[in-house]
Amino acid sequence: MNTKTISLRTRSFRNKLIYSGCIVILILPMFWLGQPATIGVDGESSTKGGKLEQLRQESKISELEIGEVNMAGEAIRLGTFGLDGVATLVLWQKAEDFKKKKDWTNLSATLKQLILLVPHFETVWRFQGWNLAYNVSVECDNYKDRYDWVIEGIRYLERGTRYNQKSIRITWDVGWTTAQKISKSDERVQFRQLFRQDDDFNKDRPLEERDSWLVGKEWYLKAVDLHTKQGVDLQTISPTLFFSHAPNAQAYYAENLQTEGHFDMKTLMAWQDFAQEWKEYGQREIPTADSQTVRLYDQEELQQQAEDARQQLEALQPGLYDRLVAAKRAKLTPQELAVVDKKMEEMTADEVNLSSEAKEKIRVSNTEWATELPSDLRNEGLLLAKRIDTSTMQARLIQRSRMIVNYRFWQLTGILEQTPEIMEARKLIYEGNQAYASGDLVVAKNNYERAIQNWASVVAKPEFKEITDEDLFGTELREIIDKYEIILNQRNETLPENFPLKEVIQKTRKTDDAILRQMRIEKPSMQTIQ
Repeated sequence: MNTKTISLRTRSFRNKLIYSGCIVILILPMFWLGQPATIGVDGESSTKGGKLEQLRQESKISELEIGEVNMAGEAIRLGTFGLDGVATLVLWQKAEDFKKKKDWTNLSATLKQLILLVPHFETVWRFQGWNLAYNVSVECDNYKDRYDWVIEGIRYLERGTRYNQKSIRITWDVGWTTAQKISKSDERVQFRQLFRQDDDFNKDRPLEERDSWLVGKEWYLKAVDLHTKQGVDLQTISPTLFFSHAPNAQAYYAENLQTEGHFDMKTLMAWQDFAQEWKEYGQREIPTADSQTVRLYDQEELQQQAEDARQQLEALQPGLYDRLVAAKRAKLTPQELAVVDKKMEEMTADEVNLSSEAKEKIRVSNTEWATELPSDLRNEGLLLAKRIDTSTMQARLIQRSRMIVNYRFWQLTGILEQTPEIMEARKLIYEGNQAYASGDLVVAKNNYERAIQNWASVVAKPEFKEITDEDLFGTELREIIDKYEIILNQRNETLPENFPLKEVIQKTRKTDDAILRQMRIEKPSMQTIQ
């Protein structure tokens, strides 16, 4: 063996020693960084683990913090050798293929494999839960089979909450699917009956609590607790909508009791609970998109504060505001003067734009108004002007949030449905519909007339006068009136001249006309299209 060969072997051996030493050196920090925590027999951590594990625990993103740990799933992920993303895509495609083929057995098996592979990916749970409850269920011909797949979707989502214990979206989805899919689908009558009889799903839940709206409400409240008690961020979820779902579910529960023919103390208490929950919702501090916080309950109070301040500002120098407006009005062109006070229904599309511009020209701001006061009153006036602007701005901000959830409609509903007149009216309409279905037009007509009289007596009360201004109330009353007219037509009769809800008909017609007018105004001309 020559010297050159020995030298090469020595160098090779030396390199192996160096590489082995580097590996050992690298293993030590890797072990220090990546050592997992260990769990004692009491279920508590017996060691904190490495630095990375400690950081995960501090940030509450460790496996145990997210949700349950499935060892079978961990083994599957290790078996993919880092290709779990590819495996997820393959399984997702297989699930879609099995759905198209209506191979429900293999679909269920594939979904189980999918969630073992990615148990903490909430999109998988949300999409596939919705897929089962909404898409797969409608493929079945029998409503019982459709119900079973809806429940399968709900169970899938429930399982997702165990693996993702701080996922507001999955928790909320359980509530939404339970409440909406069971109680608002075309098969809602059959679904709600099956749901009450479903001992396996409801387990130890008492029979009187087996209502899909109430069970959905339970999950909505769990989602609320995740945010309010555990500090889970809502991210892109609208707070105004998020907090409204639980009380709304209570309202729909009370409404369904009436639809199903219950007009007893149970229904009255259901509406009382809703009214209280909606009031609490209105008094909740809700953040807005522009980082402000509002309470929906405060709008009327803020509007009154603005009006009080405005009256105080007017009292400092009566008539000043009107003079300022008159001075600006005198500068308008004849064309602007001709349309500035014209009613909307009397204007053309061009006149609407001109009128809007004219009104802006004669507008006097509160600051401008206060600035024109004598010097000794100006500071006081400016403070009042600021108070008016602040209160008005906050009231408008609340009003925009209110419109998202139809706040005033539900607020009035919670009060209205507790009145003896409306409870009796609901019962009369229910019995009238039954009489109509059986062909007894005399009883149907009498019941509807008595119900309409009850509605009219409530609408006439000062505290409920604004009800007919609410579009949803007007629509509901119009549906009752339309059904009454159908009954009259079948008896060759027409609405009497002294019909008590004639004002509702007029208002709903005006609303319909206004919508049509707006559509005509917004409709582009042929020149614009060309």
